[in-house]
Amino acid sequence: MKGRRPSQSGKVSERSSRRQLENEQLVKKPDFLKAATLGQIFVVCSQQLGGLEDGKITKLQFRKFLMTEQICFVFNLMGLGLSVMQYDLEFEEEDEDISSWLLWIIFISTLALLVLTVLRYQQHMNWQKSRKQISQNDKIWQTEQWYPMLIELIIYCIIPYPFTIGMRVYFYNSFQDAMAYYHVNEILALIMITRTVFIFRTILAQTFWYSNRTQRVCNLYACEGNYMFVAKSLMRTSPYTSQFIALVSLICIFGYGVRICENPLARNDPANNNLGRYANALWNIIITITTVGYGDFYTRTDLGRFVIFVVCILGIFVISVMVVTLINSLVISTLESHAITVLERIQLRQNLTQSASQVVLYSLKIFVALKKGNLSKVQLKILLIKLRKNLNDFKTSRRQYRNKQDVGNMNEEITNQFSLLKSDFSDVIEKQKGLLQQNQDIMNKLGVEAKPYISCPQL
Repeated sequence: MKGRRPSQSGKVSERSSRRQLENEQLVKKPDFLKAATLGQIFVVCSQQLGGLEDGKITKLQFRKFLMTEQICFVFNLMGLGLSVMQYDLEFEEEDEDISSWLLWIIFISTLALLVLTVLRYQQHMNWQKSRKQISQNDKIWQTEQWYPMLIELIIYCIIPYPFTIGMRVYFYNSFQDAMAYYHVNEILALIMITRTVFIFRTILAQTFWYSNRTQRVCNLYACEGNYMFVAKSLMRTSPYTSQFIALVSLICIFGYGVRICENPLARNDPANNNLGRYANALWNIIITITTVGYGDFYTRTDLGRFVIFVVCILGIFVISVMVVTLINSLVISTLESHAITVLERIQLRQNLTQSASQVVLYSLKIFVALKKGNLSKVQLKILLIKLRKNLNDFKTSRRQYRNKQDVGNMNEEITNQFSLLKSDFSDVIEKQKGLLQQNQDIMNKLGVEAKPYISCPQL
């Protein structure tokens, strides 16, 4: 029995020390309450929550992303420009050596563009990782970016190749009732025009609306700051400039596409090469995208008609957006409506004064003429007609002025009533604040914990 007492006392002391440590941990203040400033509390809380994005790191990653985007833009634009030059050489079937060299340059630049595109998406992922949008261990194939990256890589692979130079695709043209042919590289150059989508994407990424700060604001308001957001922002801030640039770009791009589609018909009939000339193709796109359609130039190949069909769809969209923008710009605001109402009242007052002066003038003329007795019946009748006309004008102007004055007074009365209601609500809110403060003081004196009241917003 004596040998068991020390062990039991040791267990008791161990339990008591353990309970004491638990009590100390319970009453121990959190780490963020030890911080001296609000900034330190924010840092401690952010560390406990897994950390927040560092502004300098996100800016650096965003600049790297923009730099990669700009390099891709240069290679993309270079490939498109060289394809335009190579198209004319291969169509004329002259200078095959120069055409072959241009094709090899396009091919090499496309390979570099493919590598840069993968780096671009990787850098975009690094930017998202710095902003804590995705996990640090995520790969491209584990996110939603692999699908648009794959589509972009496939589009970049559709180029005129040096291996397909001289290859032809024959087709029957019902308009000429003869066989015509495309070069394979001509069709590939036509499909290559779809690259311009990524050129516009790069242009949108260089604007203010796709900056690192913009992304933070979008996250604050729970919206996605993507390229559609940039387009909407530009349409709101500078609608006419954005629509003009979009319209001119569509005309130039699709004009080149129509020229590629219709130019093979010139091989059979060089004198009737209407849309094979770029100026005529541009005119055809202009009258098509604006839904005019004179019919002086029209496509005669199935491929050209498909391009014009796409232009018609885009033309309906562009013209509709332009009409909506014009209507929105002509909407009168509340302040402009008040100003117009005041100016209308001033104008009606001037008309009322003028018509009243004419009534007085013709009345005096008739009175003086009758008093002197030198007025014939015809002259009296003419003066009476003019007097009656000015009286009607005076009545009409007075009625319009009173109606406009009543409308203006009604608007002022509504505004005054809203001002009175606002002041009444402000007084009620102040009284409620005082009552809540008194209730809180009473609860504190009674020793009852009272929840702090939430202050009402200012009207």
